[in-house]
Amino acid sequence: MKSFLPLLSLSCAFAAQGQIYYSEKVGVNDLGRAFNPSMHQLKDACLQGTPTQHTEFSGSLDYLQRADQTLIKRRTFGEVHGGVNLFIIAGSVSSSMTHRNATDQNTLTSQLHLKFEEGYSTLENRQVKTDVNLRDCGSHFVYQVNYGRDLFINTRLHFRTEEDYKRFVTQTKTRLLFFKKTKTKVKEFEKYAENAVFNVDINSNGPLPAKLQQLLNEQPTYCRGSDMTPCLQTLEKLVNYSFDPDGLQFDLAELAKVPRSFVVKSYQESGHFSAHNWQPVVSNTMHEATWHRAEQRYGEAVRRVARFKAFLAVASEVEKPALEAQLEAAHFALDDAQRLRKTCIDSPWMSQCGQ
Repeated sequence: MKSFLPLLSLSCAFAAQGQIYYSEKVGVNDLGRAFNPSMHQLKDACLQGTPTQHTEFSGSLDYLQRADQTLIKRRTFGEVHGGVNLFIIAGSVSSSMTHRNATDQNTLTSQLHLKFEEGYSTLENRQVKTDVNLRDCGSHFVYQVNYGRDLFINTRLHFRTEEDYKRFVTQTKTRLLFFKKTKTKVKEFEKYAENAVFNVDINSNGPLPAKLQQLLNEQPTYCRGSDMTPCLQTLEKLVNYSFDPDGLQFDLAELAKVPRSFVVKSYQESGHFSAHNWQPVVSNTMHEATWHRAEQRYGEAVRRVARFKAFLAVASEVEKPALEAQLEAAHFALDDAQRLRKTCIDSPWMSQCGQ
């Protein structure tokens, strides 16, 4: 651990100023594309130039505890302005990851969050393309793409009811699910979590290293709350791997970089003053409540699937049929919520988005 922490204490500062959006969908090929900051949508490229990669590396480590989806976004993605940008721009991977990391009144979650910055790309020697109509270019463009990786090691207790959840958090002396494993502490947790499921998992905005995925495949990741020890042993192995200098840090360096966020600038801010008729930015907040509502429904559906999946993983043969039916229904509800999210992001004026 000692050799890992100095790396995590490094910091980096990107050269660009401007609005930053979180997304794994926008990559180096999107540099120079027009961007509508009112509807949060990419358009065709109006600028051309030379993509240039800047190599920087830094990392940070955070422990998160009992964080709802809003706090997860603010703590994890500090670039988010007003809370809406992540909702609208984030792709399915990062959006699902965010909601899976959030807690609610049926789940207690603690996270070890490793956040790596891996440099950025910009478009140098920029020029306005000769074959574009400036009226179609709007006011802003994609100025910079940042690379990085978010990796969460999660411990969760899934409760059947909100009453079981409240009983646990009021009766146990500690709330942090990363704890020093002693017989007394394990016994206390198992006493008040006997009707819950203890789950250890990892999610990320990019592929996991092969060794890490193998570790997850070979070790128990779901345990009854009344017998947590097998999953606690898995958690211990995951943490040891994460802080081993020849473990996670080394293996991540071998993987391809993942687009993490992008910087949007106005044409004037970047020096394109000759284009006298760039369209001014128009602020639009009328759809933000609709976007938030659709995103919240999607997040609830994501966590509902995770909860039923956890109970099914430790179910007896007698319990399985009912839980399989509940999980199937939860998947259908998730599909509906995902379709509604896409519809309401693209066309927030649709009637179904106002419900």
